[in-house]
Amino acid sequence: MTRKVFWPVAASLFSVLSCAASGPEAETAPAAEVAAVEAAAPWNFETAADAIRETSCAEGGAPMRGMLPLNLTVAPLNERQVEVLSERIQTGAEFAGAWELTSTDPNFGGLSGLAVEDDTSLLAVTDAGGWVKLALNDDAPSAAAIGYMRGPGGRLLSGKTENDAEGLAVRDGIAFVSFERDFRVAAFAIGTCGAGANAVEIAALPSTFEGTVIDSNEGPEALKLSFGGELEFGFEAAPEGRSPLGHILADGAGAWTGKTASNPSGFALVSMDSVRLPNGTDRDIYLYRSFDPLRGIRSVLAWGPGEDERIALSRPVMTDNFEGLAVQALPSGDVRLWIVSDNNFSEQQRTLIYAIDLNL
Repeated sequence: MTRKVFWPVAASLFSVLSCAASGPEAETAPAAEVAAVEAAAPWNFETAADAIRETSCAEGGAPMRGMLPLNLTVAPLNERQVEVLSERIQTGAEFAGAWELTSTDPNFGGLSGLAVEDDTSLLAVTDAGGWVKLALNDDAPSAAAIGYMRGPGGRLLSGKTENDAEGLAVRDGIAFVSFERDFRVAAFAIGTCGAGANAVEIAALPSTFEGTVIDSNEGPEALKLSFGGELEFGFEAAPEGRSPLGHILADGAGAWTGKTASNPSGFALVSMDSVRLPNGTDRDIYLYRSFDPLRGIRSVLAWGPGEDERIALSRPVMTDNFEGLAVQALPSGDVRLWIVSDNNFSEQQRTLIYAIDLNL
């Protein structure tokens, strides 16, 4: 279990309530009431970031510490495959690139979470507790490095229960990761000390929804950090096929918000992210997945309720088990969606990465 650090985001509230009046007739809020307000306040990135860096990188380090070069082959999809893909997207969207990634290194694979680090690199997590950095050259994957997540004392995470990383959000060099099996969110100051970063537990997440236990393989696949600094998570599935949404509170608890994702029928939530548009509004974008033996793996990208606000990927297009989504605001004002597939370390599946540009 990773180390948990608390950040009291409402500390000043106590002072205000205690000092609002003076003298014998002054009324102060009961301590329990103040504690309840603090506990219910949302967790906030700005309040927590410095403590995360100090705890995660107690021994110092460098951004590439613990990362090793990965033998990577990047093969663009052929012209016909791209043509078929392009036929699935509507006016106002276009494919900016589509590639298959392979490696002779058996440790490469299982990419389940994705984030944009900066204009020159993407960061992925694997469901074996791995980090994969993808360098971008002319907006295309060009090279990779791999490392592994560490616990609070610097030990490597081990075993599926501990290292099944799924969701990923990155800001200012801090990576937030949600884990299935053992439902939790942890932070790693990977931008400061690379794969040498120690895990800092942010929150344990609920194991039940509306009184029913959630299957260990249907947990927090989706994670995003809002522009206001709040951490939000989404579970793949709960009873009746719904994907419940939650957020992290200041006291280190994960709580349901009472909302569920707008899953297309038969689909489950696997990733989410958001982008701030040039007009100052924020747009949430979701990735959903479905599988059955007859139709195979299908995916839906959605950024609104309308049919013209979603992209469906299914046979005969080149598709696979897409789980990771990262959203990038482009200088042009357009929005780039990066999606990556989890090949489950199987030779029968592919690691695909697609870039789709939207004019929102």
